[in-house]
Amino acid sequence: MTERQWKPLAGVDRDCFACGTENPHGLKMRFESNGEQLRSFLTVRPRFRGWSNLVHGGILSTMLDEMMSWTAIHLTERFILTKGMNVAFKKPVRVGTPLSLNGYITERLSERKARVVAEIRDEEGEVCASSEGEFVLFTMEEFGAMGIMAEEELETMAAAMG
Repeated sequence: MTERQWKPLAGVDRDCFACGTENPHGLKMRFESNGEQLRSFLTVRPRFRGWSNLVHGGILSTMLDEMMSWTAIHLTERFILTKGMNVAFKKPVRVGTPLSLNGYITERLSERKARVVAEIRDEEGEVCASSEGEFVLFTMEEFGAMGIMAEEELETMAAAMG
């Protein structure tokens, strides 16, 4: 069986806290896809610490939500909103630790819903935190009708999804 090639995905919202390339306070997450799952690599800076030298749990949750969201968007080619997510913290994560994240769809519940999983692993490959989420899927027209994004942003995002 041939391993699928990983390809970088283009970001759309430069100011997003999680993936924005121009947000000076953000995580600046980048993503790659092999068509079946997504991955990201990140070392969390000290400013995102919680207690002592540990990455704040809210930051880990944000990273997991972002991974699941990008996974749902790119693998379903739909616009999404997170309906709900559960997070399990399995091992403390220290700031400055190189991390890898992966995300994949576990189930397409319907035309409008998908279940997605994400994991954060340390440099030894151990799972530090994981999440499962349910995502509502929208067409561009449905998402546009909600007034969340400007038409130009919708078109840019649609082009990046395909």
